[in-house]
Amino acid sequence: MANLRTPPFSSGTSTLVTSVGDAIDKIVTTDEEKKELDSELGKANLQYQMQMATLGLQETQAYLGDAANARENQSRVQESEHASWLAKNVHPVLAVSIIGLTFFMYWYIAFSDQSATHIMAPDSPMKDIVIYILGALTTVATQVVSYFFGSSSGSADKSKALNAFLKKG
Repeated sequence: MANLRTPPFSSGTSTLVTSVGDAIDKIVTTDEEKKELDSELGKANLQYQMQMATLGLQETQAYLGDAANARENQSRVQESEHASWLAKNVHPVLAVSIIGLTFFMYWYIAFSDQSATHIMAPDSPMKDIVIYILGALTTVATQVVSYFFGSSSGSADKSKALNAFLKKG
């Protein structure tokens, strides 16, 4: 039966490490071979780090491309003669609604009556729900502001830098 006070696989792990070390010592006999093995392991580690960095850059580039495609799609709808009023204005209407609701919730919390029958009373079960909704609205409002007024020029600069780095690699 396993001892519950020791981490699982602890004895197996040390045995495995010892076995691998012994196997390398049997295969690699001279100091020169050990240095060569260390060099190869270092190269493999560096290659792995470079691949992970490249994958991270590709992921960032895909994210930035997705945001650019969304903005381009919205521009096409805005410029279309055949798009309805709702199709042309759904983004701004939702954005204004979200920002307005967020500011209303802030105002409601800041200037609400603290009497025992009110939602924002210290012992009210609704207080936590209102605070949670305000947190979610704040997050969405931040995304709305970032979409409409965010750093699209900064994103373009990041895309250029990522492309330049990938071309070098």
